[in-house]
Amino acid sequence: MLRLWRGLIEKIRSGDHVYVKGLSQACLGYHGKAMKLLEEAAERYRKEESVEKLARLRVHQLMVKYQIQRSPIEKQKIVEEVVLRLSKLGEIESPEPPFAPRDAREVLRNWMEEKAFVIGTGAVETVAGIEEEAILAELESTLPCELLGVLAGAGEGEKQMRE
Repeated sequence: MLRLWRGLIEKIRSGDHVYVKGLSQACLGYHGKAMKLLEEAAERYRKEESVEKLARLRVHQLMVKYQIQRSPIEKQKIVEEVVLRLSKLGEIESPEPPFAPRDAREVLRNWMEEKAFVIGTGAVETVAGIEEEAILAELESTLPCELLGVLAGAGEGEKQMRE
């Protein structure tokens, strides 16, 4: 009987269910809970051998990790990883309710609009030893054209402010 009950609970708490619950917690600002739920969903996806779902989930984990991270250098690395991973996906769940699937490039564009200040800021460039042009050149082949314009515009604004 107990085994039957556990089996039922396992089916109710599918990877998809836990994933959405994790996204919900992240949206509410409970990043620690979100990371635990997303990792639980990842375990379920590995058991199900759901490679595509696991890839999408890993991007959301990085987005949550970005919120937790304090180091500007680490934030920069996370931004770059999110950009690269999202550019390889066709679709991903929206990070906002109702968490419906959306075009990955649209999610990337929206997420980067909030993060554009990271690429090209003087402090991060100085500490990391990375020039804005090198970042853009490295990412150019994977970023949508519209996003490149946003990033280039953010960098120009930073340069003008420094001068």
